[in-house]
Amino acid sequence: MSWVLYYFGLLLGLIALLFVFKTKTYYEDDNRQNGRLKGGTIIISNHRSSMDPVVIALRFFFHKLHFIAADFYKDKRKAAKLIMKTLGGILVDTEGQNLDFIEKSRRITAKGGAILMFPEGDFKFTHEPQKFSTGYIMLAVRTEAKILPIVNDFNYGLFKRVHLMIGNGIDLSRYKGEELTKAKLKEINDEISGKYMTLFYKLKRKKAEKFSPKYEFISPKKCDVIRIFVGSHYHYGVYLNAGEVIQFGRAVNMAGEKVVVNSVSLNEFCGAKIPEVRAPGRSEKKFIRNADDIERYAKSCLGQSGYSLANNNCLDFANRVTLKI
Repeated sequence: MSWVLYYFGLLLGLIALLFVFKTKTYYEDDNRQNGRLKGGTIIISNHRSSMDPVVIALRFFFHKLHFIAADFYKDKRKAAKLIMKTLGGILVDTEGQNLDFIEKSRRITAKGGAILMFPEGDFKFTHEPQKFSTGYIMLAVRTEAKILPIVNDFNYGLFKRVHLMIGNGIDLSRYKGEELTKAKLKEINDEISGKYMTLFYKLKRKKAEKFSPKYEFISPKKCDVIRIFVGSHYHYGVYLNAGEVIQFGRAVNMAGEKVVVNSVSLNEFCGAKIPEVRAPGRSEKKFIRNADDIERYAKSCLGQSGYSLANNNCLDFANRVTLKI
């Protein structure tokens, strides 16, 4: 009965997919080794909408997913609880008095099943993934299941396309039998979160590749992308006003300087050079965020690190902040 209800729900989701969220999938490795689920797996993903689990379940249509859900119903709404369980929900006691969900999860993954978790918790209406709680790590170690990270861009809507980035599996079997102290959990979580953010940046860069705007020597307006030529490359920033340009790193980094998102004046950004300003074509203008959103996003990233020439450099940052990608 559970399989019937599960796939009935997915078929309804499939109808919605045709009209609301077509999906395009990228992979961390080009060999698409995680295109199919193999063995016990705990899928982790960012979370912003009730459609998120449907999108991921449809991506693995022929492999029924179970999902961790907080048991808000208790004994008051037994019908709702029964439906949740039938659709694959593993209910967790929100008061922490019952740990049966661990054994249920172990039985599922031992048979090669997959469990979906959202480590951010509730919906996070933020531009970038937020800090993960560590529950998924405990569950992965105790069930001996691999962790499969998936990044979702939440691009839902008519005639739009949702993009997923599926990462390589993460094996935590080396921690079996080890005491998982708060410090150790934080260490593991920081490592996995770093890998997850790399996937996030990689997905954003993939989506930005379709844009090829021109740059002109014109006066910048609020929230324009500007650039200067430094030696053998261009350095990019987001112009807010003459006293405030948000950039990732500096045009020339001082020895030992930590590369972070920071704010400088236009004179500090340019030095003796004249900046070029991004001049998007008519067809590209619809993909640019409004100025207020750009300013909020850029300022929210101040102090952010994680610079990577491959996926998270000054241009990647400027594109991510200013484009709807």
